[in-house]
Amino acid sequence: MKNIIWIVIDTLRSDMLASCLSPKAVPNEIDDVMEQGYLFTDVMTTGGSTRNSAPAYFSAMRPGLTGMASSSVQSIRYFKDDVLTVTEHFKHHGYRTFRWSDSSLDSCQPKRGFDVFEAGYPNINLTPDKSYDNEKRNNFINMVRKSTKPFFAYFHLYYIHDFGGKKKSSWTTDDYLYIISQQAKDFKSLWDKVAPGQNDIAVVTSDHGCILNENYVEYDKVKPWRFANNKTRVPASFIAEGLTPQKNHDLIRSIDIAPTLLDLAVGGEMKAQGVSLKSTLLGGPTPELIGIAERNHYQNFDIITDFACVRKKDWALYLDKGVPKALYDYSEGEFATDHLGDGLKIEHELNEFYRQTAIDGPKTAQKLYEQNGLSIDEIRGNIEVSILLPVFNWSEDSRLAIEALLDQLLLTELILLDADESGETAEMLKEKYSDRLLLNYINAKGMNLQQMLNLGLDQAKGAYTVTATPNSQYTENFCYSLREHFLENSATVLSYPNMKRMIADRRDMEYIGSDSCFDEIMFSRLGSLFDHKAGTAAISLPQFNEIGACAMFETETLRSEGGFSESVNDVLGKTWFKLNKKGKVSHVNKGLVISKEKNTLRPRMPESPRGEKLKISILVPMESIAEHRKLPVFLNMISKQTEKSFEIILLNSSEQNDLITAVSRDFPELKIKLLSPQKNISELYNTGLFASQGEFLFWADISDKLLPHTLSELLKKIEEEDDAIAIKCGHVLYGAENTAQEVKPLAQAREMICEICDLRGLLYKRRLHNEVGTFRSTAEQEMGWDMCVRLGLVRSFKVIEEPLVIAQKPYQFTMNPDITSYHRILRSTINSMGNTIDLVRLYEDDFRRHQADRARYILEDEMMVTLELINKSGINSAALLRVPKTHYIN
Repeated sequence: MKNIIWIVIDTLRSDMLASCLSPKAVPNEIDDVMEQGYLFTDVMTTGGSTRNSAPAYFSAMRPGLTGMASSSVQSIRYFKDDVLTVTEHFKHHGYRTFRWSDSSLDSCQPKRGFDVFEAGYPNINLTPDKSYDNEKRNNFINMVRKSTKPFFAYFHLYYIHDFGGKKKSSWTTDDYLYIISQQAKDFKSLWDKVAPGQNDIAVVTSDHGCILNENYVEYDKVKPWRFANNKTRVPASFIAEGLTPQKNHDLIRSIDIAPTLLDLAVGGEMKAQGVSLKSTLLGGPTPELIGIAERNHYQNFDIITDFACVRKKDWALYLDKGVPKALYDYSEGEFATDHLGDGLKIEHELNEFYRQTAIDGPKTAQKLYEQNGLSIDEIRGNIEVSILLPVFNWSEDSRLAIEALLDQLLLTELILLDADESGETAEMLKEKYSDRLLLNYINAKGMNLQQMLNLGLDQAKGAYTVTATPNSQYTENFCYSLREHFLENSATVLSYPNMKRMIADRRDMEYIGSDSCFDEIMFSRLGSLFDHKAGTAAISLPQFNEIGACAMFETETLRSEGGFSESVNDVLGKTWFKLNKKGKVSHVNKGLVISKEKNTLRPRMPESPRGEKLKISILVPMESIAEHRKLPVFLNMISKQTEKSFEIILLNSSEQNDLITAVSRDFPELKIKLLSPQKNISELYNTGLFASQGEFLFWADISDKLLPHTLSELLKKIEEEDDAIAIKCGHVLYGAENTAQEVKPLAQAREMICEICDLRGLLYKRRLHNEVGTFRSTAEQEMGWDMCVRLGLVRSFKVIEEPLVIAQKPYQFTMNPDITSYHRILRSTINSMGNTIDLVRLYEDDFRRHQADRARYILEDEMMVTLELINKSGINSAALLRVPKTHYIN
């Protein structure tokens, strides 16, 4: 079997190539290569944009059947499940399939059937040296050539589409010809590196043309129906051993390319609407073909599109909602007149073709395949990834989650576990998704989360399974990127991603794309978001699930381990802990999950609350006998608190417990737990976190004094605010000479990395450790400071300016910061931000109030002060600085 190399040069018109008899063009490297093969100079595409032409030429089917007839970016999500692509056919025949696009924006090619689906940078201006001929593309080419199986490799070149990085609404012919000459050099470099040989079949073509010498945006508004000829006439050259170089000026269609490649390589048939031209390439006549192009003005799913054009040779019939609108003979030139109604035979022939194809023809791809004797299941093969999505009620969030999870790379199935007792979810699924073959609906009413997930696991067909939550959205490479770590390391048992938090979304679209695509669209539209990196999540399992609700595992591995674990509080946390014992838990350092929630950094599954009986757990570290002697006074003080719903957890780092045990007996009214020494301080503190039962945590120094109303005031304040998760009060510090100093509470993470602070006076929700993890052994001199900053990165603290704590020493517990402490805190903070000094995250509240460019203008001076403080520290962070609109800069 021969390899297939399919190169598409975006926005290349055939009438602007010397090889296609253009009187204006100068021969270039594209011409040189095309003339080495069998060159068709008149190939009719199915639309004037990649979004509706690429799905058609991949499936050999008109846009009205693919579901992607609109030029809208949103149409990318609606490629129909019953449409088979040529990639799926080649994969069925044992090929390894690759896709490359110079741009990572808008994955217009159908995603199913590709083993490897990669792209460069968002656009030419964000590509190193503004050259698509770069290391990233070279690495991809090398990977293709190292394939041990026959391969199908698709390359999509973007230089003309990007017009060399220049933005204009109108392009002259001379401008366009110059851009083609530059694209030709890039193409030749790619061609030489791919180096097609005797075992390869190559085709070089384009997806669509373009409008020149007038404003193409306005043209499209005024004449949305007139999208044929210069927008849909492109070249195609087939280059392979045994094909005689020649030129053919007869009309063929872009939907004929894929069937031809499949026939040439394996003698297979797609049995769609395109036909194989193998006999033509081998010297036979060109079949008399009629081309069809379609488009919808906006996204809709009517089988009859808003506009259509059918063409035979130079004759083109335009239709509006299936009704003939105009008939032109393009051999008349630019002053062609409308011949509709002149009684010409060609009008009847074109009208009849459209009627048979679109109006009376099969209404779905599945019907077409049945008519032609093709089984979708036979070609499609096995599901690669199963997605488990529990849904508890229908909402806009759950709809967006479903839409994103149906638009995934790889062949995936979405197993929707419906626990919605109202029945609304079932009704909406029937209304919106009844035609989705890859959505498996399961009635899970009356089940708890563990039962739901295990039912889904039983039904899963994929080798891999991933859990998802209806509270989030997902990039198209969510499953693809999580699976990569299993393919790279056979010891992997679980992989999990970063989460992006949306601050301000101004995209005016629902399409997500890849993680890099989503970032670029957000920033270019002046939106704001940030990534949160969870790099040590497995350490805190099972008590705190920093991995979150979204992770991938091998289906059979979890089945063999008994499925999802039973738990009142955290089914997933216990399940991940069980898998953690079996092998490697792998962190995927990409923001693949997207959330709008203000108070979470990790994806969460809607489930029953922990059901805490206690409001507050007070954690009290004690290091020495001297501190043990302070315990009676401390416990007496705590017993006087007006808030009574609390427990006290004593963290004793010394070997002696006798005094503590004796004193504790004198306070039978208090709930007291004593935890024994561990091998280091951080482990002891974490043991306290794990043992705590309260909804909120409060760290107290044994030498601190709390006012009787301290806990009740903090609790009242945090419960008054619906979305508050942490509140900090001020304190009074008494020095050696009995002088009092009032210390104001810090609320923002950016303040905390510039000024030493600790956990004193902070009441926060215990579940925040699911977001930030536990104490780190590398930060024992500044553990309170480190944890305070990490908690502040979840969301700014609410504050009570009034001092409610009286302190006798500057910092709590073992805090003894020195000059190196600042470096460690900063590195820890930067690591949490994904090795990025993310000013959007540090100034989140301000970016929520203003769109990105306005916020940046208002805050520029203050942000520069923060950066100067970081720079003066002398730290070499090797981090990136992320600022909206200017993207990533060193």
